[in-house]
Amino acid sequence: MKNTVNYVLPLLLLLTHTQLHADTKVLLQGEVLGVSDISAVEKTASFLVIGSDEAVGNGQNIIQLFKPSKDSGYELQQNIALSSNKGKELDIEGLTADGDLIYVVGSHSSKRRKVKSNKKYKNNQERFYAREIENEENRDWLYRVQIDDKGREIANSKISLRKIIKKNKVLEPFSNIPSKENGIDIEGLASKDGWLYLGFRGPVFRKNYVPIMKLKFDQPEASNRLLYVQLNGAGIRSITAVSNGFLIIAGPVGDAVIPHQLYFWDGKDMVPGKDRSKSDLGRVKLLAEIPFHKGGKAEGLAVLHENASSYDVLLAYDGVSQQESVMQRLTIRKLSQ
Repeated sequence: MKNTVNYVLPLLLLLTHTQLHADTKVLLQGEVLGVSDISAVEKTASFLVIGSDEAVGNGQNIIQLFKPSKDSGYELQQNIALSSNKGKELDIEGLTADGDLIYVVGSHSSKRRKVKSNKKYKNNQERFYAREIENEENRDWLYRVQIDDKGREIANSKISLRKIIKKNKVLEPFSNIPSKENGIDIEGLASKDGWLYLGFRGPVFRKNYVPIMKLKFDQPEASNRLLYVQLNGAGIRSITAVSNGFLIIAGPVGDAVIPHQLYFWDGKDMVPGKDRSKSDLGRVKLLAEIPFHKGGKAEGLAVLHENASSYDVLLAYDGVSQQESVMQRLTIRKLSQ
């Protein structure tokens, strides 16, 4: 891994230069709901799909479908409400598409009540008690939405992965630990060859291994298995499929304010073994460091086009309040694979 990083460093300077000088304006026509909390983006054959990790309106959690417009931007086509949950956020964290099917995942995480400066010292000290950890069932879901060629919903179904996580010998000990404290926190979702890949922000294990759960929606208990990637101590914030693997946005497990990184992963498990050949061992390559943008951090990644030398990608930023700045379009050069 050390040699890979050294090999990438000279290119990082060029990529950063390209990012700063490229025409990155992405025009979105129509109101983007929960614009400052965009957490996921996906490109289907006909639409750009956007999701926010906050409830909007009357407790609704909505994915939005935008169609390409003549000015190289996108205009709102459809809003699809996943659920009404009495104003509680369903915590949309990942989006992926497979033909006319759109998959949406929640984090399946627990949370700790926050320390607040307007609270008494004693109350803030108590925030670190175990009793302050809350399990939120509204985060425990994976949706599948079927759409027609106009982006209208045809069918909608959902499953929970909570029982699978609780039964898993690796993940179970982390199931009641809060997110951002190395507890269970699903933030990425990709699809490839009929399989779903769920990327975990946490936990991150010793030697920097991060789990990715691979499963089939209709047979989650029978089909699920864990693969592992190494992202230099970071967790997964987004994952999307490309021609011969995946692109991953990696970022801190907690609240550290540091830039995110973009990796290529070949889709193979990175755990070694004396009975595994080098060709079977998974690999990642650091492609670029993703700078903060208008005060926001990259949380969503969609591939618009791919050719032999580069990826044309769209990044979605959480924490950006201006709609015209929530998306950034970049060209990322491939490394030799």
